[in-house]
Order: sequence, then structure tokens, then C-alpha cells
Amino acid sequence: MEQVLTSGDLARATGETVRTVRFYEEQGLLPPVTVSEGGHRRYDRAALEQLQFILDFRELGLSIPDIRALLAMREGCRTAVDFRKLLADRLPAHVVRVRSRIEKLKRLESELRQALASVTEEEHSDPASVPCPCSVAAERGAPRIVRVLARTGECGGLHAGPRPEAAHGRHPMADGASRSHA
Repeated sequence: MEQVLTSGDLARATGETVRTVRFYEEQGLLPPVTVSEGGHRRYDRAALEQLQFILDFRELGLSIPDIRALLAMREGCRTAVDFRKLLADRLPAHVVRVRSRIEKLKRLESELRQALASVTEEEHSDPASVPCPCSVAAERGAPRIVRVLARTGECGGLHAGPRPEAAHGRHPMADGASRSHA
């Protein structure tokens, strides 16, 4: 007999909330196997796998319609050969997307480590001589994370002197970085 899971079981198994499980059900991405007379949704192990799939691809940045399209890929495939061909055609784009995300995460990890190292290095300055936290941003070689976070205080970075990009005549996006949000 197949194990019956509740919305709460799915939520606990994935570290999400029951509301999240219900949201994906409402979006048509996670239909329950059955609904009791009292309105309780019941799922099976396949639904748990499907929820984990949905959560992984959401974390990757895919939209609800993109995930819906992925889940519907099998439709129209009459044979295993058709299905394999479809997967072979569509999955490479997702591999590229994952690889790009991994590279961005590695870069962010490196920046976080540099920021941590820069603020844990022992300073021999007199604490009374440092006007405010934004002066940390003015330190030579301060990592981007430290500069940005130090300037978000009450003084707006007024004590730290010119911002590095202004001092070098560069626009913050001049290094070729671009931002896109799905």
C-alpha cells in the first residue's frame, strides 16, 4: 500500500510551510492524489518528489509558468524515444542555467570570505579616532560587500570620503556586470 502524506508531511519533508504546499497546489503544479470529505489533501511519495523538483527549480529562478511547462513536457510524447528526444533538446538550457547560478554563488562566497577576512584582521587604530562604521568602507582594498554595507548607515557614507567608483571615474556597472531578475 502506498504511503499517504498530508500537506503537513510534505511541508516537514521539504522544510517549507503548509502554505507553500497549498500555493503550488493552487497553481496546478502539485495536485493532491485525493481530497477527503473534510477537505484534507492527500499526497503520495511521487508528489513529494514533484514538490522537491518544483522547489529546486524555483530556487534556480524558474517562474511558475516555466515549471508548469517542464512538468507538462511528457504530454504529447507517445513513445520513450519521443520523450528522450524532448529531454535531450530541452535539458541543456537548464544545465547552462544551473552552471551560471553556481558560478555566481561561488563568486559571492569568495566575496563574503574576503569581507570576513577584511573585518577580522586586527586593527591597531584608536577606536575614538574612527568617526563611524562607514570609515571601514574607506579602508584601502575594502571588499565590495563591506563598502556597500558600511555606507548604508545613518550618515550615508559621508565620513568615508568619495565612493571608490566615483574616485576612479567608473560607473558601478562599468566592469561588465549586468543584473537580470526573473
